[in-house]
Amino acid sequence: MFELEKTFRFEAGHVLAHHDGKCKIPHGHSYVLTVRVRSPHLQTEGPKRNMVIDFQDISSTVKPLIKEKLDHCWLNDSLETDSPTVEYIALWIFNQLKEKIRGLHSVTLQETESCKVTYFVN
Repeated sequence: MFELEKTFRFEAGHVLAHHDGKCKIPHGHSYVLTVRVRSPHLQTEGPKRNMVIDFQDISSTVKPLIKEKLDHCWLNDSLETDSPTVEYIALWIFNQLKEKIRGLHSVTLQETESCKVTYFVN
């Protein structure tokens, strides 16, 4: 089984309206997004021969999503929720990508140096 990872970075702000701690105050993060693809097979023909997927193909799918909905955005507005937790954002990203990236296995979103979440379907 092969597992490929491609990592992206973006800056965004949010507030967790219902939180009982510091996150109820507007703030921002420098997020690190890792997209993982799994496959037991390599492509057998064409320009992608012996690849699971071209890293550039992952980038060409993920970067527009980041630019339009995530990077330097107020996540409460762009994701249309009053509580864009790191878990919610990871699930949202996974759902946006699952039909576009063949073999998508998981999305990991790191919110701070010590806090990250991974969403995957078993």
